[in-house]
Amino acid sequence: MQSTTRRSPFDFLSLTRAMQLYQLLRLGSVILTSILLAKSSLSLSAIGSYEALLFIGSTAAFFWANGLLQGIPPVYARLEGDTREAFLFNVFVLFGAIALALFGLLWLGQGWLVPALTGLPEVPGFGWFCLYLFFNLATLPVEYVYLLREQPGALAGWGLLSFGLFVLAMAAPVYAGFGLEGGLIALAVLGALRFWWTLRLLRQHNVMQWRPDLLRPYLRFSTPLVFNLMVGNLVILFDSWLVGWHYQDEALFAVFRYGSREFPLATALATALGTALLARITSQPESGLAELKTKTRRLFHVLFPLTILVMWAAKPLFPLVFSPAFADSAGLFQIYLLLTLSRVLLPNTIVLAKGRPRIILLVGLVELIFKIVLGFLFIHWWGLAGLAWSAVIAFFIEKIGLIVYLERRLKIPTSDWLDWRWYLGYALALVLVFFCT
Repeated sequence: MQSTTRRSPFDFLSLTRAMQLYQLLRLGSVILTSILLAKSSLSLSAIGSYEALLFIGSTAAFFWANGLLQGIPPVYARLEGDTREAFLFNVFVLFGAIALALFGLLWLGQGWLVPALTGLPEVPGFGWFCLYLFFNLATLPVEYVYLLREQPGALAGWGLLSFGLFVLAMAAPVYAGFGLEGGLIALAVLGALRFWWTLRLLRQHNVMQWRPDLLRPYLRFSTPLVFNLMVGNLVILFDSWLVGWHYQDEALFAVFRYGSREFPLATALATALGTALLARITSQPESGLAELKTKTRRLFHVLFPLTILVMWAAKPLFPLVFSPAFADSAGLFQIYLLLTLSRVLLPNTIVLAKGRPRIILLVGLVELIFKIVLGFLFIHWWGLAGLAWSAVIAFFIEKIGLIVYLERRLKIPTSDWLDWRWYLGYALALVLVFFCT
């Protein structure tokens, strides 16, 4: 259903471009805020408290939010008329209820949760951050409302305001001398404004009916996605744990943490593309797959040259950007840049559009098993570099498993959604640069 709301200055964007811009704004706001706080008068302990709060927030959200968000477009695309609007209203109710429950848990259990999650006895401004977290989690589906109603301008505007004001809310009070708590209070106010806008959006556009019958199939569809994301996060957490367990060396652990970073643009842009086309592939499979093929090819032309450039510059730049102590991190970073080869492959989007979320969970479990086994073996044989290679191989196993499922079970040829010639050409170039630097 198309909305008749006023036009936005960003309406020239396609839905895919708007979603990619949204993800870039999200990523950029976090990086820019960290840079501004690092250059402010805040003490290292205050900045550490801010990072601890961000970790608590990501921990509170990672095990459910993204899985439930990914389940929205396929379920929405199979509904019609006012049922779609009622479904969106019930999704907001569900997110609000979970956010409220987490707020209560964090607030009442802060005496033991904060030490358990961060190792700190307390974190200044924790109450204000909990309030912001409640508002933020309750409003997460807004981006999908704009996406599904095909309002790219509203989606881009929502991202620009939300993430631009996030940076301003944190930085302005700190630079004005109000400290970290002043920034957290401003964040809570920003969260309240986002919540007010969400309620306004619901009153204007949604059929405000409590429909548990719409939530039940949605939760059945989304539950495997939630568990798959939990598995995916375990894959990431496993490496850090294994380094600490195997070496028990804080300096080496720091070298690993600074090097074990993906190219953030690859994750942001590929995820946004898959999300933007999910509903289209669900409702119009043939044209949706053709569009996925065209737009992934365009994504190759952006991401692979940038990744090659970063690969080439990593070793001389790492000591300059960080310090000479982290020179060894550059080699690890170059290996992790090879994850771009798997990130740009989007069979997950097609499997979701076909209503098969369980296979994603099963393949994710296989990926986790391979990651654990290869991690123990490779770190013993080749050290930190071996652990990095185990991540590259494990992520490829996930993509290959889903591609095989699409080919053999769903009879969807890979050539229908992936331009093999461009992909293999860029992959060869990236691997050659890796071995030549």
